[in-house]
Amino acid sequence: MKVYNWGKTIIISGVLKYGAKFPSENVLMRKFGFSRETIRGALEHLENEGLIERVRGSGTYVSFKMEQSSKKKVGLILSYLSDYFFPRLYDGIKSIMDEENIQIELAVTKNSLNEEAHYLEKFLNMNISGIIVEGTKSSFPNPNVRLYERLVKKNIPIIFIHNHYSNLDFDSIEMSDAKCSYELTKLLLENGHRKICGIFKYDDMQGIERYKGFMECMAEHDIAIDDDCIKWYSTKDFDYKFSKSSLNSFYKKTKNCTAMIAYNDEIAYKYVSFLETKSEKFLKEFSMVSFDDAVLGDRDFKVVSGVHPKEKLGRLAARNIIKMLKDKSWMDNNYSYRFPVTISEGNSIKMVED
Repeated sequence: MKVYNWGKTIIISGVLKYGAKFPSENVLMRKFGFSRETIRGALEHLENEGLIERVRGSGTYVSFKMEQSSKKKVGLILSYLSDYFFPRLYDGIKSIMDEENIQIELAVTKNSLNEEAHYLEKFLNMNISGIIVEGTKSSFPNPNVRLYERLVKKNIPIIFIHNHYSNLDFDSIEMSDAKCSYELTKLLLENGHRKICGIFKYDDMQGIERYKGFMECMAEHDIAIDDDCIKWYSTKDFDYKFSKSSLNSFYKKTKNCTAMIAYNDEIAYKYVSFLETKSEKFLKEFSMVSFDDAVLGDRDFKVVSGVHPKEKLGRLAARNIIKMLKDKSWMDNNYSYRFPVTISEGNSIKMVED
């Protein structure tokens, strides 16, 4: 169902259009980590619904045609399509847009500022009523300021999700990332951990905010952070930073650490899988906290995680952009929101014995 929902969403949303090649069984197996039988079951569901067509000797193709519509359009710019994240966020946005008979025009930047510029230009030249944006490389000032200014001049409302740019004054709907990180770190400290390592993403604002919360909690408890025990990565260097050799190097530096705070659940489980190849004893004694509360396969090990609101965030972003469409003074009014901290249950925190 996870593979099926992901496939259906990228087709219905227009990420993959009619006639486009759909990822192969082998690609999907690597992407999701499921067996060929599971992948084939998902593809059969998609084929039975007329969303894809499998051509022997050639591959699998999208067979769903999106209807041309005269509906009002709202642009949705996302930085990337997370396997576990995107369908639920998109469903939340779409459920509200459907109620208002508004069409979603989806764009995916793959965390490229050039791609963001391309889609902003595209939206300027089409009949877009408003835009929901997930920032690209959001920890840095954005160079596409003039394009955003042109959109504002055309009175096209813009609201950000997950993050915002430091050099652009737009409202945003986000997790309380720094507060959540503070509370997760506090949980580790309350269980006796003092040597805590971390993995953070440096090219988006969420990564910086999550490091900030961790740093503030450690400082408040008068515990020094060992810089060698912090691993930074970006979208561009992901494969290298999580290669076996790179993780081995980090593992050697952090052997004395009893716990980790990870940027998100994907990273947490990736590191847990790596630890499983190193030391069963170490893994049993090691604690982990993370963000997103994602369901990533069947595991006995369940990470304690800051809950991302997913559908709720999508629905609120959609409701607010709809309100902004009717508000001529949308730039002067407040449509921002920060979700309160919620932490999931799990078994990934162990008490450190004195």
